[in-house]
Amino acid sequence: MHPILALDDRARADLVLLLDRAAVFGDGTVRLVADGPVALLTTPMTASSGLLDTGPTILVARAARMREPAAFDGVVALPALRDALREGADVEVPAGVGRPAWAAVSPPRGGWAPVGEVSPDEVRRLAAQAAEDVEALLPRSPGEAVRRRAERSVWGREAHASGMTMGQAAALVAMRFLGDEPVRVTAAGGWVRASGRAGEALAR
Repeated sequence: MHPILALDDRARADLVLLLDRAAVFGDGTVRLVADGPVALLTTPMTASSGLLDTGPTILVARAARMREPAAFDGVVALPALRDALREGADVEVPAGVGRPAWAAVSPPRGGWAPVGEVSPDEVRRLAAQAAEDVEALLPRSPGEAVRRRAERSVWGREAHASGMTMGQAAALVAMRFLGDEPVRVTAAGGWVRASGRAGEALAR
């Protein structure tokens, strides 16, 4: 029997909203990791497709407290997870088979060093600038593939002295992770993590 992601009603409702926003980006998969009472959900806003892809990997992550402790590490389809949570169901988490490339390289669990803070207003300004820069690269009536290439070329740019990228700023705004407090930026092992009130954006 597979381990179970079991959440209370409020946590399920919060994650449904998050998954609705995340469905606009990424590849439609979510990694679920737990070793105790808290589950971490991670999904890509954009991700490297392999060794020859030099574009950025930008992940969004949100922690959720479960009704009871569990241990799992698996990848599930975003639409199926969202539908199950919306219906109030618990979710079986399969073993990590068919894992996409982005989920095979995990950010460090520890060793994160603080490198700066960014005000919410500055994050919003950077996200708006990122959107303008993407639009400036697009021809009329671009296809999805063309838009994705333009986004990746902009989102990988460093946007702040802390090392936060344009893509992280865009992700924090798109996922509504900002609060009133500054975004905390930390770094470890080639990753930069931007932590808002309601979730994190990680870049590599």
